[in-house]
Amino acid sequence: MMNRTATAPLRKWALLLAGALMLTGCMAQHPDYPLVSQPVGEQRHLGLEEASYLAADSLVAQSREKLKPRQTILPASFVDDKNLEQSSAMGRMLAQQVSSRLTQAGFSVVEIKLRKSVRLVKGEGEGQFLLSRELEKIAEFHNASAVLVGSYVATPSMLYVNTQLVMVKGGVVIGSQDYKIPLTRELRALLEPGT
Repeated sequence: MMNRTATAPLRKWALLLAGALMLTGCMAQHPDYPLVSQPVGEQRHLGLEEASYLAADSLVAQSREKLKPRQTILPASFVDDKNLEQSSAMGRMLAQQVSSRLTQAGFSVVEIKLRKSVRLVKGEGEGQFLLSRELEKIAEFHNASAVLVGSYVATPSMLYVNTQLVMVKGGVVIGSQDYKIPLTRELRALLEPGT
């Protein structure tokens, strides 16, 4: 028979192992679901490119069932949420960066340099937006399966961005991601209308 002092370390390890196994059973069962919050503690602010790339990665993960690599995505310039008729150098850059990452993920991204045709239009209800008729026609012409759309709001210190992948047929949102970027003096200059 084993001595109690000799089995004490074994009991401690057994309890630690049992506790670890119980904790892993309580963890989220959805590893593909994007993390929407950061752990409490020191938070690192992402730069514009890194934040845009992570947003694109999230869109790809969310739309995996509806959209396959090599399908065509049509990007629209991101617009100022206060004026959907207006974009800026910031709106074009955000769309280009997310589009770049979608291309790296294997999607066919059609580059078009149209400003007014590639936009959202106000729907009937408050906060509802639809693809413009011109955008639907362009998407069909290019055989695009989805459209990349986005909007942004600037505060004195932050830029809040929303981006979505919207199916051309039916207008269903198949991926959506919100993110924020510290608004530096250089980035603020890109928000000026007409830039």
